[in-house]
Amino acid sequence: MSPAEPPSRAERVRRAIPPALVLAAAIGYLGADLWIDELPATVPGDVSPLVHAALVALQAVLLVFRRRAPIIVFAGAVLLDAVILATSAGELGVGSLGVILAAYAMARHSPRNPALTALALGALVTTGVGASALFLGSRESVLVLILTVIARVVLQYAAPAAVAEYVRGRKRLADALQEQARMAEHERRERAEREVRAEREALARELHDIAGHHLSGIIVSAQAATALTRSDLDRAREMMQTVQDDARIALADLRRTVGLLRSGDDTPSGAPSPVPTIAGTGALVDVARERGQRVSLTTAGDARPVGALAETTAYRMVQESLANAARHAPGAACAVTVRFGADAVQITVANEPSAESRTRETTERSGVGYGLSGMAERAELIGAHLSAGPDDGGGWTNRLDIPFDGRSAP
Repeated sequence: MSPAEPPSRAERVRRAIPPALVLAAAIGYLGADLWIDELPATVPGDVSPLVHAALVALQAVLLVFRRRAPIIVFAGAVLLDAVILATSAGELGVGSLGVILAAYAMARHSPRNPALTALALGALVTTGVGASALFLGSRESVLVLILTVIARVVLQYAAPAAVAEYVRGRKRLADALQEQARMAEHERRERAEREVRAEREALARELHDIAGHHLSGIIVSAQAATALTRSDLDRAREMMQTVQDDARIALADLRRTVGLLRSGDDTPSGAPSPVPTIAGTGALVDVARERGQRVSLTTAGDARPVGALAETTAYRMVQESLANAARHAPGAACAVTVRFGADAVQITVANEPSAESRTRETTERSGVGYGLSGMAERAELIGAHLSAGPDDGGGWTNRLDIPFDGRSAP
């Protein structure tokens, strides 16, 4: 409970129980003195029972402040009990309850070393006063007196201290378990956040690749159609049809990608949902040719599967590279090469420079864009190597090497 928070009703009731018990002991002792004639004869001393009851009542008042000043309250309870022992030949134990409760409160809420010191001093006071009073005023044997003193010390000091230490240990254990649970929950939330961020980044890459590829094709086809409207209307209509087809495919791909966010949703029947694979690069080349790009495709070696994630990475690399070529080197020839080797598959997309090429200028001005960074992230994810940059002839080459080492397996 925070110190600033007011105690609840149940907590106030619990705090009021110890003072009430001690006050009840005082009242009970006084009632016993009034109603039982034998009591004065069993408790030697000339002090009135009213005085002893008042001393016990003072202990009850002190116990109200046991949490604010536990050591002071404990010292007061011990001194009042010592007065009771000194004035009753060491035989009246009505003040023991107040000492027990004060000792427990001090051992429970005070630092260990000061509490142990106070308990030791209290035990010495009780032993000295109680033993002196017993030996001077009691008629019991020495053995009985010694056992009485020892029992009083154990009951008033050792037992409360042991119980308080046990409760403190349980509290520390509960706090440790609570902290462990809190840390586990915090780690779980962080892990969930990392997974969400990774999914968002993957989705962003997917959307960028899809939109960049298709929109680049739409722009190039629209520009070509605009230029052909004055010279070849039939060809212009074909190019506009290509624009429509690209738009439809882009919309279907975007719907398929967004559908990944809806768990349990089924893909609409009849909707195009191409699976990105290395074999699908031929379709990418065909689409690029339809929109006016000069693209060649070369495949070498025996095709081997590299895993779903690696297949998608290769497909998106070719897709993004063709889109970049259409944007930054319009009209330039572009070559796509897929070579399956003994240890790796190598995918290369290289475009020649064109009269309107701005590849180097754009790269130098704006740095690496989202397309290249997305390709690099995908390559790193599957343990592949990506190189991208201008070549010696003034063009641009992207090359992806995917090893057959099992890292890209699904």
